[in-house]
Amino acid sequence: MTGANPEILAGHTFTVPPHRHNRVVETVLQYVDPARALRVLDLGCGTGLNTLALADVLPRATVTGVDLSAASIAVAESTRRRHPAADRVTLTAANYLVFSGGPYEVIVSESVLYAIPASDEALFGKIAGDLVPGGLLVYTMPTGALGNRLLVGLRRGLRKMRGRASDRLLLGIARVLHGGRYDDALLRERVPYMYVVPDRYDTRALHAKLAALWSFEILTTAPIRRASPAQLGHRLVAVRRRST
Repeated sequence: MTGANPEILAGHTFTVPPHRHNRVVETVLQYVDPARALRVLDLGCGTGLNTLALADVLPRATVTGVDLSAASIAVAESTRRRHPAADRVTLTAANYLVFSGGPYEVIVSESVLYAIPASDEALFGKIAGDLVPGGLLVYTMPTGALGNRLLVGLRRGLRKMRGRASDRLLLGIARVLHGGRYDDALLRERVPYMYVVPDRYDTRALHAKLAALWSFEILTTAPIRRASPAQLGHRLVAVRRRST
């Protein structure tokens, strides 16, 4: 396990890229009735983009966002106060593994589960316990493809030399690759994530474990477009906890 991930992530903000944010929200709407009074958890909510979007499209839902980063929660809370659905949204800075909440009908997690330093049994066991029978989990996670594993090898090397010089190098590369697409604030925000090394990948073996240990049914899997060659290739997955 890569226990340095929380240390890297805790002091920084994270804003979900628009193309991935849209996919997660659209997938939730494929599998739930938006008119229901759902309880929704955004696990690793970052600055709250998905959290508030879910409150928008699920007008009777109560939505909880939890994130390890107090900096992200502060940004999300500032946005929440001005949002029309503010009274249906709660935000908390906490380690999900010791977070007490639920149960929920829906849990979403955008590019977070791969970075949580816990066994699959501890992490997905808690998620299963927080979902009601029939509940929906939608997550995105890097795949176990060879290209990803090669990029992770580079990240391990970068992490060993992490400092201002490597930060400047990564920001310079990001400006070349994405300067016309994303503003500089977002590019700076992404730099720390280039040091994050996965604790797990989305693989067939993980899907088999989800089914065998916690009775999750795989509903859909779909690749997510990469913003650049330097980004780990992710997959979107929707699973439902079987009622029996």
